[in-house]
Amino acid sequence: MADIETTTVNEDAYHSLSRAGDFELSIDATGSEGPTPNEVLVADYASCFSFACRAGANRQLGIDLGKVETEAEADLDDSDDLTGVRFHLYVEAELTDEEIDDVVELGEGICHVHAAMKESLHAEIDVTPNAF
Repeated sequence: MADIETTTVNEDAYHSLSRAGDFELSIDATGSEGPTPNEVLVADYASCFSFACRAGANRQLGIDLGKVETEAEADLDDSDDLTGVRFHLYVEAELTDEEIDDVVELGEGICHVHAAMKESLHAEIDVTPNAF
């Protein structure tokens, strides 16, 4: 048995409903009835990276990041394939430059989506500490 199981139903056009456990996600290639697959991927990557930074900071550095807001942006080529991803993290905690580097490194090491992305799509990351 697999560790993760989802079901995706596409009845017509370019809209689908995906179910993961008790949750449903509407995805639309045109963006008219839900986020596009690329938007979902970038949002998932940003979420996972934020969680990974928080976990690493807590467990390895003993730092509570407080509120973390991650702005993500991505570039697409003419075929709508992702060509670049960038994150800007706004972190409530006051961090030194060394702590920022450590948190980002831990996030990259812990984030499951980062590990699954091909290296050319690993996010470029900026962090603003003491942001809130």
